[in-house]
Amino acid sequence: MTEKLEEAAVGFKGGLTWRALFGLIMAALLFIPVNIYLNLSTGGSVGTSAIYIITILLSQITRFTGKPLSKQEMFIIYATMGTAAIAIPPYYDLVFRAFFINTPTSYAYNINGVPLPYTLPDWISPPVGSNAHMYRTLFQLEWTKPILITSLFFFLSFMADLGLGIVLSYVTVEVEKLRFPFASVDASLIETITTRESERTKIFMTAFYAGLVYGAILYGGALLPLPWFDMTWLTEKYIPGALVGIATEPTPFVFGMMLPISTSTTMLAGSILVWIILNSLFTVNPAFFPQWVSEYYSGMSIGSIYQRTFQRIWISPQFGFALGLAAALVVLLRKSIVNALRGGLKADIRLNKEAYFPSFIHAIFMFLAGSLGSVALFSILVPEMPFYIPLLASLGISLLLGTFAAHAIGEVGFFSPLPWPWRAMVYLSPYQGFAAWVRPPYIGQGAPGTMSQAVKVAYLTETRPKDYFKALVVATVLNITFGLLIIDSLWRLAPIPSSAYRASMIFWPIEATNDALFVTRQIRLDPILISVSGVFSFALYFVGNFLQKIGIPFSAVSFIVGCYMLPTSALMTVAGSFIGHYGIRRYFGRERWAAVRGVMAAGILAGVGVFLGVSISMTLISKAAWVWPW
Repeated sequence: MTEKLEEAAVGFKGGLTWRALFGLIMAALLFIPVNIYLNLSTGGSVGTSAIYIITILLSQITRFTGKPLSKQEMFIIYATMGTAAIAIPPYYDLVFRAFFINTPTSYAYNINGVPLPYTLPDWISPPVGSNAHMYRTLFQLEWTKPILITSLFFFLSFMADLGLGIVLSYVTVEVEKLRFPFASVDASLIETITTRESERTKIFMTAFYAGLVYGAILYGGALLPLPWFDMTWLTEKYIPGALVGIATEPTPFVFGMMLPISTSTTMLAGSILVWIILNSLFTVNPAFFPQWVSEYYSGMSIGSIYQRTFQRIWISPQFGFALGLAAALVVLLRKSIVNALRGGLKADIRLNKEAYFPSFIHAIFMFLAGSLGSVALFSILVPEMPFYIPLLASLGISLLLGTFAAHAIGEVGFFSPLPWPWRAMVYLSPYQGFAAWVRPPYIGQGAPGTMSQAVKVAYLTETRPKDYFKALVVATVLNITFGLLIIDSLWRLAPIPSSAYRASMIFWPIEATNDALFVTRQIRLDPILISVSGVFSFALYFVGNFLQKIGIPFSAVSFIVGCYMLPTSALMTVAGSFIGHYGIRRYFGRERWAAVRGVMAAGILAGVGVFLGVSISMTLISKAAWVWPW
């Protein structure tokens, strides 16, 4: 294996240059303020539009200088820009906690007779009545401890994610050679805008203009509802409680173009089973989940049904699905993981510092140091929580969910992060308090999957994966540094929530209520449901393997991923698969379609993203007036 690594290293080139770093800095400066403001104002984000705009813009600028960016440099910018410019910095939560401590909603809930705001320790937020809340800036003495603790947890978690991501990306990309369907989309975009090969460019631009037009219709003309056509009003008489609709956002359709029909239909089967069949069954039979049935009423929208059924029905089973499938993956792939670690450790001894992949020794150290460090810090701050619970969560759950994420993205290109695995463990513990609910130790979720896909794109663009991981560190530092300054500036400018940031007036009270419901254990988690659904997904994985051996194309990973996907998106994913397979492929031919479908998908998404970015810019310009009065 060591010889294989040495041979592969020869074909890779570096991409972390001063031009790539300049691109990341510019992306952070331009889009962090826009992204945070957009989140507070609309509840959304610039999303992938920023990535497409900056990537295309930098390509054009450097081309005019006579020395265009190489595909390796372009990959580094493209792959890490989301971390630098789009990720919401951790200090955002500090301003929310200041709101939580002062909103009347929080005082309606209590622990052992004490209103929730009085239960927050000073390392989460200055206490009730502090002048720090009135002055609206994080650069005060009373905010020092919350900022330091937040920074420590963030860096320890990032270190652990980075180490786990290095190991799992090697296992899934180099050892198991998963296909990562969306990696070809990213690689095609990078290849097309850097090499400008005539046929690929023509296909890309044709798809780009199609995406631009659709983006104008979707986001500019108000001709289509976002994010879906809600059809529950038509179906509620026959299947009440079912989520029936069609997604209008183009990503699911484009996503389907990259997937085999067997994969997309399996995902649709899982989605229909959960969100249509079982949702309706539980709605017409009150004996199963009476609390949900008491809240259901005729005329509920898809969004309302999803929110309430998720909290009242699916929060426990979905946690179990993820744990069971992840456990099955670890059991089945234990030899691959052990062999990869063993080979990687041997390679560390022989390969020099120019090796193309990061050191496995360093990766294992980072994972253990970050995970155990966060557990130690958590236990010091929250001694009431039994030590074994954060230890089990940080080491065990992180490995399971990280493995699931990497394989889900590797097989079907999609993984829905679970926002509540730590809360499930706190719920099942004897803990009585507030801090443990909102400041967990490190628990890895989707980051190893994202890193694994990026490494696959690095392979496709012949970029050293080591450069990607280095750039990821730089992007993270840029995000939290600029993020702290921007969040503080926006808070100084106007109160949050206020009419200057309208979405925060809607979503922050809802989020505060959700926190209060969890902390006071009014959102119910059922350990029996978690266990049964975990056993189901564990067994399903091995059943799926058997079915594949006898020629039936069933993937348990695809099915479970579908259980998290709403039918609105799953239906359009299947439509994309069928049109790509039976329509477009017939025009291009099998081999040519396999070669250019990533280019077409990248063009469509780039067109939609560019229009969305321009639309956001125009919106901000139109509102660029002084915010007084609020």
